[in-house]
Amino acid sequence: MPESGQELERGWQQEVSALPLANEVWRYSRALLPGDPTQGWKIHLSASPLSAAELFARVRPLLTAADILFKVPQTMGILVEMNSGLPRFSQVGKFLTLYPRSTTEALKFAALLHRLTRDLRGPEIPFDKRYRRNSIVYYRYGAFRSKGKRSGDGTLRDPAGKMHRDQRAAGCAVPLWLEDPFQKARARPPRPRGRIGLDYLAFRTLSQRGKGGVYEALDLSVSPARRVILKEGRPQGEIDFRGRDGYARVRHEGRVLRRLDRRGLPVPKVMAEFGQGGKRFLVLEKLSGRPLFSEKRGQPANPSWRRAEKILDQLQPLLARIHATGWIWRDCKPSHILIGRGGLHLIDFEGACRIDDTTAPPWSSPNYIRPGKKRSLARRRGTWEDDYALGVIAFQFLAGEFPSLQARERECVYRREACAGALRDRLERLLVGP
Repeated sequence: MPESGQELERGWQQEVSALPLANEVWRYSRALLPGDPTQGWKIHLSASPLSAAELFARVRPLLTAADILFKVPQTMGILVEMNSGLPRFSQVGKFLTLYPRSTTEALKFAALLHRLTRDLRGPEIPFDKRYRRNSIVYYRYGAFRSKGKRSGDGTLRDPAGKMHRDQRAAGCAVPLWLEDPFQKARARPPRPRGRIGLDYLAFRTLSQRGKGGVYEALDLSVSPARRVILKEGRPQGEIDFRGRDGYARVRHEGRVLRRLDRRGLPVPKVMAEFGQGGKRFLVLEKLSGRPLFSEKRGQPANPSWRRAEKILDQLQPLLARIHATGWIWRDCKPSHILIGRGGLHLIDFEGACRIDDTTAPPWSSPNYIRPGKKRSLARRRGTWEDDYALGVIAFQFLAGEFPSLQARERECVYRREACAGALRDRLERLLVGP
């Protein structure tokens, strides 16, 4: 397996360099022809950056010989972004898109591609139908062109000539006015949504990404039922260059939270952990309180040096206690810090690692990682990720803005806010280092 993302990227560029057409996102097998349909059954092949090149090498000769239109991402970075689900959740896993010229061709190639790739794995594609159980072949009926583009959100025409929106949503892979020609070959229908495990009923989605979802749920194992948080880890979800996916991250977070809870840290208690449908679920205590400030707000209200000093005095000892256990959080940001009657509570520890771990892949949120470290593949020992993030949060409470990378500009802010010299020195040690 390649040792770095750079090697994967170089290998991928060699694989796709011969494809004749490209835009800023996709490479295409050929241009559109006058006889190509404008809508039909799309075939998607799912892949992660670790499996993409192998998958493409297997299927490309077949697709090229048939002169069938298909597309793949320009770069591995684009595939990583797609699989995160952050641009559009519906795009997770859609590594290769095939545009068959007829239903007969769609059925033929779905079967051929399934046989060629049955030992490969990829992320689950959210709103498509899976061709067969454990297959990386998916399908949906959709628009092939939209407003002059080769594919994308558009409209569909039914047999009566009525126009319908081409929706990427649950239950929309097969329009109501069409029969599913793959029905006999595809996987068994999924279980009804909502009930997870024997005792948990999910009723609200808090977040949804390629690696898994976070849900508010009812724990029915006690009376009266209580609210809990369910974290879902998907196999192959947002798999990194070292092979760790959403499933592994949920298991890892459970281990970290149990250890921190035993040391008395204010983190959610792990109520249960189980597998279902190939996924991993972590049941967590639902903590009361609100974030320091929301990500939508961007900055705290009414900043001042006194508020900065107060938040620093509250947070710094908590981080020091985490570090004393030998762990570093690596996801310190305002939305992960809850404030309530019992003080501060800290959530989201799937990116935590040992302080002396130099092999942990990068993990951070934008604006809370030291500049120059966002893409580093070799982690330096120490607590520098948490230190820098803490400095950024305190600076936000001081000035209502993110700290500049330039020391001179930060100094101007300290003077403008009449910041005490001792507080300024504390912030600079966190932001720059001793």
